[in-house]
Amino acid sequence: MSELKNALGENKKFLFLALALLAICTLVVFSLQSGKYPSGSLINNEKTYSQPDEVLDSKYNYSITVSTVYGDISIDLFEKEAPENVNSLLFLASQRYYEGLTFYKVIKNFVIQAGDTKGDGSGNPGYSVKMENTIDFNDYDVGMANASQFFIVLPNSDKKNFNGKYSVVGKVTEGFVVVDSIAKVEVDKDYEPVNDVIIKSILIQEN
Repeated sequence: MSELKNALGENKKFLFLALALLAICTLVVFSLQSGKYPSGSLINNEKTYSQPDEVLDSKYNYSITVSTVYGDISIDLFEKEAPENVNSLLFLASQRYYEGLTFYKVIKNFVIQAGDTKGDGSGNPGYSVKMENTIDFNDYDVGMANASQFFIVLPNSDKKNFNGKYSVVGKVTEGFVVVDSIAKVEVDKDYEPVNDVIIKSILIQEN
């Protein structure tokens, strides 16, 4: 009889643990669906800085590789023509600022834009940089919208919307297919991709 009681006792403990685990799983799923916890986008901690460190070295020509869930985009940077903007971009990349952020705005035949910790166009790193190198934009040129946000100009866009208004900081040299693929993703009424286009990392090259 005692063995039977012990067996029933062990079964009750197992049943209790199983029910507790089920309750925890249900709570986690509900929290994810309700948006209480991040689902993968904008996992950056929104750290801000009073000013960027000086990372540019005149000995080097700089380029970056933006690794996304769609593939890699290589960008040659115009460090001589836009030193403050490029320095800000490189500084933030060295701080892993962009990891986990998204291309939060995708407008077909216009731009794809990233680098905003808030995801609504208002995010910034806590400081500003002046406008530099306001030359005319070409297809696949890279511009800075503020000290952290950058955009890539898409083919067929009206360059009058950019020329003289934003600093040109570089140009895409590889990964055009990746840019074009991102430009074709499904977006909502605010031009935000329905499925997050996440930046995994930004690698800096010194040549």
